[in-house]
Amino acid sequence: MPNPIAVTLRRQFVWLVIVLLSVGAARFVGGQYLGDVYDGQLRRIADAAHANQRILQDLTDVETGVRGYQLTGDPLFLSPFRTGAADYPLARAAALRAAPDDRTRVLVRDQDQLAQQWLAQVALPISALPPGYPGIDADRSARGKELFDAVRAANAAVATAVEEAHRAARASYRTASTVLEAALAVLALLSVLVALRIHRAAKRMLLAPLAALQDPLDRRAGGDLTARAAVTGPPEVQRLGAALNAGLDEAGRARERTVAAAEAVAAQKAYLDQVLDVIEVAVLTCDTDGRIVHLNRVARGRRADGVPQTIADLDPVHVPGTGAADPRPHPLARALAGDAVTAQEMALVGAAGERRVVADARPLRDDAGRVIGAVLTGYDVTDLREREADLAAFAAIAAHDLRSPLTTISGYTEILAESLTDPDDAAVVTRIGSGVERMRRLIDDLLAYATARDAPLEPAPVDLSSLVASISPVVRVAGPLPVLDADAGMMRRLFEHLIGNALKYTPPGRPADVCVSASPSPSPSAGGGVRVTVADRGIGIPASQRAQVFTSFHRVHGYSGTGLGLAICQRIVTRHGGTITAADNPGGGTCIHVDLPTACVAQPVGS
Repeated sequence: MPNPIAVTLRRQFVWLVIVLLSVGAARFVGGQYLGDVYDGQLRRIADAAHANQRILQDLTDVETGVRGYQLTGDPLFLSPFRTGAADYPLARAAALRAAPDDRTRVLVRDQDQLAQQWLAQVALPISALPPGYPGIDADRSARGKELFDAVRAANAAVATAVEEAHRAARASYRTASTVLEAALAVLALLSVLVALRIHRAAKRMLLAPLAALQDPLDRRAGGDLTARAAVTGPPEVQRLGAALNAGLDEAGRARERTVAAAEAVAAQKAYLDQVLDVIEVAVLTCDTDGRIVHLNRVARGRRADGVPQTIADLDPVHVPGTGAADPRPHPLARALAGDAVTAQEMALVGAAGERRVVADARPLRDDAGRVIGAVLTGYDVTDLREREADLAAFAAIAAHDLRSPLTTISGYTEILAESLTDPDDAAVVTRIGSGVERMRRLIDDLLAYATARDAPLEPAPVDLSSLVASISPVVRVAGPLPVLDADAGMMRRLFEHLIGNALKYTPPGRPADVCVSASPSPSPSAGGGVRVTVADRGIGIPASQRAQVFTSFHRVHGYSGTGLGLAICQRIVTRHGGTITAADNPGGGTCIHVDLPTACVAQPVGS
């Protein structure tokens, strides 16, 4: 069944729309029509006035030329005569075409009759006389003046008629505009009456009943969950009141559910906080703006100056064992940028001295993969590093003490080999010598491995081009190499290992092909530093083992050695704040990429 209130208001609104559209349409169409009519009349009147002036000018040129020729007999005076006589028919046709009314058109024709009479009786006969000085014919001159004065008078009559037509058009336009504005005023008044009627109907049917609903709404806004609306008034308003009460009931239930959910979330947060506080690992989280969201007990306990508010407030990170600040962004900031930080060892320097921490950081993402924060976990390895240092010192002493008997065994082995003539005995001695050499390499690698982690860094300019050339003359250098600001001894050990491996594991029967190149580092952790690549055409590293080759004592199938060479390389690169990775070399072989940060570049490539 149609809603009577809605039907009534709809009818009133339709009437209002009709009236408003009528006013607008009448204003636009009527104004456009009147403007177009008036503009057309003005253009035609202007064309008629111009054509009438053109007729007078043409006839004046004819009269001037004839009179000059009559007085002088010089044919040159006939030039304006000919021009005016040729243009006169065109001007007459334009005047007849543009005449604004019949009266003006009759006056133009009367003017033309007088002009034709003057031309036939005076102008043309004079122009037909032979050149010379024919003299002035007094009777013809008088007749000509009389006829031309009549032409002038007829032209003035046409001009007067055109001006009167212009005044009449202007008066007609004013009258029509006045009528149109009056009609529009009536329509506007009608629209006001319709609007007032709609307002009264809306006030009677809707506004007064709806005003009664304001009080429960205000009470509900103030937090009164018991507020209810009185179900009174027209059926439509009653239904609205009932719906409002139902909504208030549901809002109350929703609020109760929200309070219960908030209490559950608070309880779960308290539970998780206790779990995080129990573990002996520091945990920090931040939001997308870098604000610290949570620190567990271990992370809070390491701060003597209060809880940090942002990533910028966290303790500065130093390179372990150097005292120098790490040039890379904080691991938590790198994770917030989308990077994954794995087992980064860093030094935190405070009043109690240097503490070493191994940190992992990861970005936090929503279901769509967007970064919504970051988390960092870290555990203290200071005591572990001290024990490792003790072990390294012990290993150094043990290695030094082992070298002496090895040297003795090696010397006696050489003496024994020179004195033996039996091939089998000589083979045994050779195997003893090989074992001694392997033991010596293992001792040297153990010492290098310990030194690469704990020895103090002594940065100095290292010309990488000269360093590579001094290691092996068969290595190709593709393009210029940078000058590094790094520990010279460690850099030499790094590239001796990398180039030595590349040369050592070249397939039998194939010449070695080792290339060293440099380019800007694509690694975000390098912060715009340099990437040095050592590429070979060797036997290659299986893709499944490229991440493990840098761990201690890991040997790839088909490779000999102690398993410490690439682990030593990783320690050297890490000590300089960089990263080292292995990749496939297109066409066969391996590419070792060494990414060093800007702080390790004294002179960039090509500078």
